[in-house]
Amino acid sequence: MPEKPNPFEELDELIERMNDQFGELSQTFEGGSVLSEISVDVADTGEEIVVTADLPGFAEDDIDLRADQESITLSADAETEAVEEDANYHRKERSHQSVSRRVRLPEAVDAAAATASYTNGVLTVTLPKLDPDAPGGHEIDVE
Repeated sequence: MPEKPNPFEELDELIERMNDQFGELSQTFEGGSVLSEISVDVADTGEEIVVTADLPGFAEDDIDLRADQESITLSADAETEAVEEDANYHRKERSHQSVSRRVRLPEAVDAAAATASYTNGVLTVTLPKLDPDAPGGHEIDVE
């Protein structure tokens, strides 16, 4: 007697095919330069909240970082070098990159006392915890 097909296996195969097709499609947008979201880690060390974000390919000056008591907003905008007019490109994938992400924080923080560093494409923002009743938002300089 033939074995009944497993609908879950068929569904898994369909989802896998769709993921492959959408992955290929995403490479065509903006010349293959697709960085849709900033990957972040949010850690609570007890006294502070530490946000670590991957921003490969950006310079410090390309990064805009803002924080208030409840969230942090990361954005970066970079342009690659100029295209050589007399060059015959076989592939051109490097172009303008722009990303942005707002991350809600698990507790209120003192945005004015926040610090940020950027090393080898990794941004680390340290935000001391604050009493939830304290007012204000603050722009953070990236060093």
